[in-house]
Amino acid sequence: MTGAAAGTASRPLLGSAVAALALAALTALVASGSDLVSAFDARFRAGADRAFGASAGSWLGPDGPADAVGSALLGAGLLTALGVLLYRRRPGAALWVLVGLTVQFAAETALETLVGRPMPLPADGSAPDPGYSFPSGHAASATLILMVLLAVLRTGTRVWWSCLALGSALVAAVGVSRVLADAHHAADVAGGVLLGLVVGCAVAWRVGVRSPHLSGKETR
Repeated sequence: MTGAAAGTASRPLLGSAVAALALAALTALVASGSDLVSAFDARFRAGADRAFGASAGSWLGPDGPADAVGSALLGAGLLTALGVLLYRRRPGAALWVLVGLTVQFAAETALETLVGRPMPLPADGSAPDPGYSFPSGHAASATLILMVLLAVLRTGTRVWWSCLALGSALVAAVGVSRVLADAHHAADVAGGVLLGLVVGCAVAWRVGVRSPHLSGKETR
């Protein structure tokens, strides 16, 4: 591998390190009960309510379809990603996605226990679900999947840009659905995205460093 190719291949590791630092800073703010985090959560939720309707609406909250929609979108994204990787004859990359999701789940569980942030209070006044809310596993998984897909596609092509646009829309839609479902605060979603970047970029490096396009050959 040439020096230029080696530099390109190492970029995901740098991204993973930067995301880890940002995640550590956000985790400290959430764990300390920072007013900045509370204000961010409140503003985001108010904006989501204005855009999608009152928080007590029939399709919002923990029992509304918004909760199912987020999970369905994530499941569709995962199946699509695995299908694309298998179609491109990258079974190893598909396996690394599953490995990454396992590592992400372990890290998510550890952070939940470490921070101990309670679940959001539903707008209808009912009791919140048991468990902890920081970070969002749905947002983390969606981000991880996107990072791996981008790693196996040739950078700068129409397919790559389409994947970036659609994948980013998926991450945003999943994140908003979790807030509307009273499953997470907005900061939890941000933490999930950062966690997905930490693990996803590391997996992308492992997958991308073996990709033919890094040595100048076009992938199918």
